[in-house]
Amino acid sequence: MLGVSRFTVSKIERGQAFPTDEQLPKLLNAYKATPEERAGIVATIEQGRSYGRAWYERPEVQAVFTGDSHRFLSLEDAAERISMQSGPYVPGLLQTREYIEAIVAFGQKNESTERREAFVQARLRRKEVLTRRNPPVLDALCQESALRAVVGGPELVRAQIRHLISIVGQRNIALRMIPFTAGAASTSGAVFSIIDFPGADHRSVVSQERSRGETLQDDPAEVRRARRRFVDFADHALDEEATVRRLAKIEKELS
Repeated sequence: MLGVSRFTVSKIERGQAFPTDEQLPKLLNAYKATPEERAGIVATIEQGRSYGRAWYERPEVQAVFTGDSHRFLSLEDAAERISMQSGPYVPGLLQTREYIEAIVAFGQKNESTERREAFVQARLRRKEVLTRRNPPVLDALCQESALRAVVGGPELVRAQIRHLISIVGQRNIALRMIPFTAGAASTSGAVFSIIDFPGADHRSVVSQERSRGETLQDDPAEVRRARRRFVDFADHALDEEATVRRLAKIEKELS
């Protein structure tokens, strides 16, 4: 009825997320709430919202991220494990501010300054999930071309590479590069993430990047298919030590 995943419904039911103004009447109808119950629930929600919102529920973020793209932010925030194939891009959660700004300057050059800055700030807030208490595990893959592209100039890319080298091997972060020598695996533009949540009651979710934003799918068959694809890419990737050596080589070549 809501067009969202079971996980999203569960978060609302457990009081960990507010339903939208569109979702609330559908939920109240589905659960056959009495007029008294409706009034009490609405009052509770309004009181809860008055205490503040999660960063991704702020109006400036919702103005930039809509639909599945906005729902992805809350799913990522609740993740226990994120398996990411970022293809020809540096994994978003591992990008430096300057790298993000260079990407936005090109990809959103026709957008307003305010909208571009809101996107940058949201990307930076997303990164905080990796350094919080009890962070999710990130298992990230990317192609060698992601680090060979001179985004924003040689020095900016060198700083981005140094950042990657400094965090690879942290207890919750793994990064493996798919080298040019991997053949077809090094040319695929597939960009997707598999998000797993704590507990056995929550379905994993696959997020795939499309030209108009993220699309989310929690169908078990789709999740299994995505896991097989991730393993196929991982089989062609360098291990972490070889990835660090390749990163250092690229950084030196940019000097």
